[in-house]
Amino acid sequence: MLMAASKALVDAPYMLSTAEDLKKLSLEDMQRELEHYSTNQNCIKLVAEYENELVGAIDFRNGNKEKIAHQGSFAMTVLPQYRNHGVGRALVESLITWARNNETVEKICLEVMEDNHGAIQLYKSLNFVEEGRKAKAVKMEGRYQDLIMVALFI
Repeated sequence: MLMAASKALVDAPYMLSTAEDLKKLSLEDMQRELEHYSTNQNCIKLVAEYENELVGAIDFRNGNKEKIAHQGSFAMTVLPQYRNHGVGRALVESLITWARNNETVEKICLEVMEDNHGAIQLYKSLNFVEEGRKAKAVKMEGRYQDLIMVALFI
């Protein structure tokens, strides 16, 4: 899984994590992360596979305090050669279905870089709405990008 995640991050200019970030994780860190998802009914990690290869993943975590437990955010990545083939849509739709069947989760949030037009279009087509912006929140190669905060009430 780490190898696939690392491959997905190599050509992923819109991901906040990098392949270098993954290299810093220990096996114990990854085990704790997976344990968190397996023991928390308000968090989920879904994967997309094609011919026994991990081609995409999405993970959702809700707020860790009672007053914000009804909402959470997700991150998603898809291997470059599988982008624009419906993998991301299938992952987000699966997350939405899961959330609609979850008794706690009422709101799904995420932040998307302003230049990630494909992702923005995907989220709009699934009825996510813009809630605000974080100006110059990301700096890559000396250039800034705003993060657009979007959400879907389910």
